Amino acid sequence: MIDYTLKIRNKVTTRDIVVSYRAMAEEGQKELTRGEMTFNLETANLDYLTHSQFILGIVETVILRLNQQCVLDRIEIDQSANRLKLQIPNISELRSYIQTHHLLTHVAQSAVANGHSAITVSISTPFKLG
Repeated sequence: MIDYTLKIRNKVTTRDIVVSYRAMAEEGQKELTRGEMTFNLETANLDYLTHSQFILGIVETVILRLNQQCVLDRIEIDQSANRLKLQIPNISELRSYIQTHHLLTHVAQSAVANGHSAITVSISTPFKLG
């Protein structure tokens, strides 16, 4: 198994919104995939881009690009210092999305009572000074 961290970055300029992502293997910090989306600030659907479904869609895209040996362990979301913030999904939204879209075999899990498993993917926002 290859555990990986999905790093999502949101950068807003006066004209554009740039959302980039990288999946990095935790062992050896090897890049598994990357992508970037640029939206014109005037024409972008800001309601959708600032909704948690946007982030969950990126998560699904990355999961489906990688084979089943790759297991999502952590999500890090680096927000823009500017006015437009991505809505970070909470753990229950993530779990529901993973189950609804049949992605359980692609995410970190641990055994719990009665032989069931619990999704253990963590979501964090790195703290930056300055």
